[in-house]
Amino acid sequence: MFLQLTGWYLQVTRGNAVKDRERLLKELIRYFKQERVPYTEFLEYLEEVYTAKLVEKSEEIFEKPEGIRIPVSVFDNGYLSALETIVKYLYENKGLKLVEIARLLNRDPRAVGVTYRFARRKMKSVLRAPVTKYSLPLSVVAEKRLSVLESVVYYLRITYNLSYHEVAVLLRRDDRTVWTVYHRALKKLRKA
Repeated sequence: MFLQLTGWYLQVTRGNAVKDRERLLKELIRYFKQERVPYTEFLEYLEEVYTAKLVEKSEEIFEKPEGIRIPVSVFDNGYLSALETIVKYLYENKGLKLVEIARLLNRDPRAVGVTYRFARRKMKSVLRAPVTKYSLPLSVVAEKRLSVLESVVYYLRITYNLSYHEVAVLLRRDDRTVWTVYHRALKKLRKA
């Protein structure tokens, strides 16, 4: 986010957003004191800048977290488990906080944090998420009756009517693994 003050730019980065916001506010206060601007005008300026930025960007950038769909193409990596892939995608690609991810996935925040650390250790680069016609909502993964991989496989088989081989290719798993996971999911759902 860039804020322009009479040809003067300040940058707020994602990493130290709180410290940068505090520093930015202090510099703004100092600038307006030097210019002898009344406090009410200063507040009006801040409100105008932030309201304009939020209205301008809110519809383009911000998605409702519940509406986020996970493209199946993110599972096309040979390093991460299904849960690690989803957590890493939501944190790095979608910019959600780990606590928010835990709430959306119906998991303990500490477990999500550990999962992300393991995922980051296994795969340093950001996940590629090319556009694909197959995606799944977060509510599928949040269901606790099935494991994450069982939920993903079951959803793809039922919703998109894909064969075991097609699901295996999408998830980069062996066909027999997909068959086993799907039948395990069916057994669990019959019991429930």
